[in-house]
Amino acid sequence: MHRFIYFALVFVLATIYSVAAAPLAVARDVWVPHIEVPNADTVWTRGTTVTVEWATDDAPDNISNGAAIYLRKGNSTFLDPLATGFDLRAGQYPVELPDTLEPASDYVIVLFGDSGNWSDEFTINA
Repeated sequence: MHRFIYFALVFVLATIYSVAAAPLAVARDVWVPHIEVPNADTVWTRGTTVTVEWATDDAPDNISNGAAIYLRKGNSTFLDPLATGFDLRAGQYPVELPDTLEPASDYVIVLFGDSGNWSDEFTINA
């Protein structure tokens, strides 16, 4: 009988310890900043450094994910991000446009943080 009580006590203590050691879920803030630049009137030139800008007036104190800026053309997203690891609360970030881009008017910037926010379509010239 003592053996049963001993094993039951060990089992209960192990269960309590494993529950106490479990990671706590951290609440994530979801924020969808509006991309202000580029917009439908924007014309950029390939091979230059440009600045992507977004609204920060409703930014949360804690942005739980990293940041990245991607370029899309039509239905395709370029695999390499234009920028990563910056502070989304800054509201802007400079990026260098590859000089190999095809001139077109169906480019879109995608700003990743808590979600993927898309700019309006804009133009990149040679």
